[in-house]
Amino acid sequence: MLFNSLIFILGFLPVAVGGYYALAALRLEMLRLPFIILISLFFYGYWTPQYTILLTISTVLNYAFGRWIGDAAAKGQYRIRSLLVTSGVVLNLLALGYYKYANFFLNNLNSLVDTGLTLDRIILPLAISFYTFQQIAYLVDVGRGTVKSGGFLSYVAFVIFFPQLIAGPIVHFQELVPQLIKKPRLDRALQNILIGLIIFAIGLTKKTVFADSAALFASPVFDMARDGTTPGLAAAWGAAFAYTLQVYFDFSGYSDMAIGLARMFGMKLPLNFHSPLRAGSISGLWQQWHMTLGRFVRSYVLQPLAAPLARWSANKGHDRKTGHRYSVMLPMFISMVVIGVWHGAGWNFVLFGALHGLYMVINEAWNFRKRQRKAKPLPAWMTTLMDRGGGHVLTVLAFVVAAIPFRAATEAATARMYGGMIGVGGDTSSLGDLWPMGLAGLGATVFIGYLIVFLMPNTQQIMKVVDPALDWARWSEITPPVVKICWRPTVFWTIIGGAILCLGIAFILRGSTEFIYFNF
Repeated sequence: MLFNSLIFILGFLPVAVGGYYALAALRLEMLRLPFIILISLFFYGYWTPQYTILLTISTVLNYAFGRWIGDAAAKGQYRIRSLLVTSGVVLNLLALGYYKYANFFLNNLNSLVDTGLTLDRIILPLAISFYTFQQIAYLVDVGRGTVKSGGFLSYVAFVIFFPQLIAGPIVHFQELVPQLIKKPRLDRALQNILIGLIIFAIGLTKKTVFADSAALFASPVFDMARDGTTPGLAAAWGAAFAYTLQVYFDFSGYSDMAIGLARMFGMKLPLNFHSPLRAGSISGLWQQWHMTLGRFVRSYVLQPLAAPLARWSANKGHDRKTGHRYSVMLPMFISMVVIGVWHGAGWNFVLFGALHGLYMVINEAWNFRKRQRKAKPLPAWMTTLMDRGGGHVLTVLAFVVAAIPFRAATEAATARMYGGMIGVGGDTSSLGDLWPMGLAGLGATVFIGYLIVFLMPNTQQIMKVVDPALDWARWSEITPPVVKICWRPTVFWTIIGGAILCLGIAFILRGSTEFIYFNF
């Protein structure tokens, strides 16, 4: 079921929220978590009910592993604990690998050595990447002793709570479970529903008005590249900038809607998207784009890689510069490739991750040199350019370029798009007819879209007086907007919020697409 669908907004959501508070009002506390689980399973299985079985098996099995790990730690059986953690993580990765990467692996193996192995096309289960990573983090945290396994119902609700199930945020156990088991305050129910509905409305409008409108300009060009035509220079760059807007507002909108939905139940989710294109560097961008995925990769991939590499480099007697390459830059590059491959099974996603890994290494090399007092000073024009917005411009351009393999359907389509962007061939004689209002429509959409990105406040900044996300205090002063807008709990602002919701719903009737991150 899509957040941006009438059946969800007008049917499922009122029943879910109303039923939740009705149980609290009737003092049927023992039914509250089962109710969350049932409505979440219905939400998940609305389209593909067969994959609720996989979700259920994964949840039950990981809960069991969590209990076994906790019991082993309590008895001081640390080798058994480590074995259980490793086994649980491997089983999760095997399930993810089978459903997400088996076809890709076999296709490449057959192309190399012609093994003749075949496998029926496997349909990717909805949200498997998200709930797998969330449960891996849980098992590792239990093994580390930072989390204690709890009750079965609270764990199941933690995994499948529908606002964050499909596309994140990737929530830690200790962030959500205390809120799930806490009895809701009925005296704040209407306030939370209002706040959550307005956050949801802003996210819905980002998706249906901005993201889906940008898709009208990006999709025709990428479809041409998929079908064998190399777009012209202006068309390729225009589509790249339009798609960047599309994925930006699409994921920003989803993240807002998830936070808003949780708030209607009186709960807060961690921030997952915070105006990343306003960051002044690629590292800053990735700290603010899909923030919980970045947090996961830093904690469970980068840091476990960095520590042994640092020890190995020290034992080899490497100097500081060489040691930095092995202990920081190499794990950083690998982590970005992991992020790329997590998004999808294909060489396009490997390229996407590798490009961002290269960007991160260059950014880290720049920062490392700036920190070295004895290093040769950089040219004055270079430091002036970077300090006065050059870094920001380069960051956006780098992201736009890397968005091509993320969107293109095939490696060949990626090559055609890049060919068009460097002016190799291309025919755009009829392309303007495919765009709403032609080239002028593209220009207006891109101009207005990027003005909103760079100047306007994001949803959390608009809703800052109600502390919209779990870790909002940490991010409240980062990338401040030029235009200041602050929502207040008044009749005027409530009417504005209602108008935004109506606008988002109206654009659903125009036609809306599923969220990009539903594919992952």
